[in-house]
Amino acid sequence: MRFRSIPLFRIFGIQVNLDFSWFIVFFLISFTLAEYFFPHYYPGHSFVVYWLVGAVSAILLFASVLLHELSHSLVAMKFGIPVKEIDLFIFGGVAMIEEEAPSPKVEFLVAAAGPVCSFTLAFLFFILALIYPVDDLINGIINYLMLVNFALGAFNLVPAFPLDGGRILRAIIWAKKDLLTATKISSWTGTAFAYVLMLFGILSVIQGNLLNAMWYGLLGLFLRNASKMSYEQTKLSVILSGYRVEQFMHTVKPVLPDETVADFMMYYYPVYRAEIYPVIGPDGRLYILDVRRLKEIPQTQWAVTKVIDVAQPMEVYVSPYDTLLKAIKLMNRYQMDQLPVVYGNTVLGVIKRDVIEALLERYYLQEKLQGS
Repeated sequence: MRFRSIPLFRIFGIQVNLDFSWFIVFFLISFTLAEYFFPHYYPGHSFVVYWLVGAVSAILLFASVLLHELSHSLVAMKFGIPVKEIDLFIFGGVAMIEEEAPSPKVEFLVAAAGPVCSFTLAFLFFILALIYPVDDLINGIINYLMLVNFALGAFNLVPAFPLDGGRILRAIIWAKKDLLTATKISSWTGTAFAYVLMLFGILSVIQGNLLNAMWYGLLGLFLRNASKMSYEQTKLSVILSGYRVEQFMHTVKPVLPDETVADFMMYYYPVYRAEIYPVIGPDGRLYILDVRRLKEIPQTQWAVTKVIDVAQPMEVYVSPYDTLLKAIKLMNRYQMDQLPVVYGNTVLGVIKRDVIEALLERYYLQEKLQGS
């Protein structure tokens, strides 16, 4: 069972969400700061004060993580790459950048934006600590934020995909080779680094430090899975970007608005066997008829119900010259298995999810046979 993220707010058109796993790490960070960090370096305060300062510090840490991810997002958007949302979760945050960068240069700039932001924040907190040299809890918060932002920037520069450093490495290799090869190599480094973290976890268990062991182990597993998943997504993008919708679409004749549901089920549906059908409305606009909605209408009403009364305005479609990658992303975003194909104001047909999936299955089977 997976809980839905909590929507917080929108900034620069990007939805910021809070995953439920965030509460786990928020508690652990607050606990560590309140029970160990602040009492050790700034003694003499009450339990309540330490926990209050620990909670504030944890919130400010995640504000820094949000700025880190927002930096990636703004640079991506500057180059025309859409960003759907930013999720804050147990391992920090992730910006949902929906497309691959169009060039190695853009990939480099988008990846480098996050560490630059973190190092900039660390420098600003360093200056603030110099301006406010008082040895109190406020100074402690400033010093903590300086350290964690520097650590955040440094950790993300590790050349292990999908960390920022791994993406920078991918951009450098991509400039000399192709994107898929660059992703494969940087993904290997990501997997290797993940196993190094898991090794640290085993060593921590031997030393009796179970909390560190848990974090090393979880982070290692997360990076290993993320590295593999990112490579598969890139491979999917490369494959589907090489094909156009026009090569795989099914021709479907538009339905006239005065046709009844009975006429449609008799003359249209048996011929094309699609789930959606374009309808030309009396106002000249294009509508979509979903067969699943027709089945909700009693058959006794089919002869007197016009298709235009059941159809809905066409809001999502692709052109014949769009890539299959764009088509499958739209299908996933709007939870559709078929999309209308429109050129100008003319409906040419539909593109089906199972056709795209069959293409991918053939590709992966061929790849497997060549590797065996």
